[in-house]
Amino acid sequence: MDAQTSDRHSDLGTRIRHRRQALGLTVAEVAHRTGLDTGRIDHIETRPFALTGAELVRLAHALDLTVTELTGDRPGTARPIPVAPVLDPMRKEECRRLIEAGSIGRIAYDGVDGLVVIPVNYCTLAELIVFRTAADSAVAQYDLEPIVFELDVFDEGMHDGWSVMVNGTVRPAVDTEIASVQNRVDPWAGGTRDTYMVIDPHRTTGRRIRSW
Repeated sequence: MDAQTSDRHSDLGTRIRHRRQALGLTVAEVAHRTGLDTGRIDHIETRPFALTGAELVRLAHALDLTVTELTGDRPGTARPIPVAPVLDPMRKEECRRLIEAGSIGRIAYDGVDGLVVIPVNYCTLAELIVFRTAADSAVAQYDLEPIVFELDVFDEGMHDGWSVMVNGTVRPAVDTEIASVQNRVDPWAGGTRDTYMVIDPHRTTGRRIRSW
């Protein structure tokens, strides 16, 4: 992100913060209105950021403004934000906040017939990612085997979104970990899925794409 783009984002963040304060809203209230987490709102208001078009629309609606009013654009003038898609890396701290705020991701591992990718319901325990599976599933047999966890949100209409990827190893959860997360992971697939598995992250990366 160059200095000019960073300045524009800083101006927008300041405008968002001032509008929120003028309406008497807290960060938590704006987060609730937009469906974003409080850490993301704080990041937008105080630091350089890669804001997706979907987030912009949500923020404008939450602050009772149009997108044009929020961004400061005027009809007939060149838009000050680039229209070409831009891919920005995310810091590990932002990736962690997104993982902690979510509940559904994907895991990819090496199965008997090759690579397997499946969705999982999960929760976090500090930096660990915990999910449940059937005792006879292939991944339940793994202990310290490589695994990838992926989480993403995309807006096809806006061509915006983000993705987070965690490389690590997977192992059965120990009793203390199971006790800490019980009732926090409820697999949608149903059935008997009483085996708790833990992903120990080795590397966490993420990217945001914005089309404006």
